[in-house]
Amino acid sequence: MAMQLQTENEVLNKNLNEWRISHLGQFVLIKGSDVIGFYPTLDGAFNDGLKRFGVTDFLVEQIKPVESVNVSFYGRAI
Repeated sequence: MAMQLQTENEVLNKNLNEWRISHLGQFVLIKGSDVIGFYPTLDGAFNDGLKRFGVTDFLVEQIKPVESVNVSFYGRAI
């Protein structure tokens, strides 16, 4: 299970700083070592992945400015 999407994550990590400049906020679709494209919405990226590859492994990730951490304080997001 640890090997699942390893190649896709390597491609993401290798290019993330560059993509933060050119594609911030967009969603990237990666299959194997191929960057399929960038999309304005999660639905667009995921649906294109399903259309192209079917129900199989592919990576969709939003290009964010920095790693995000979910934090809550007494049940409220801060």
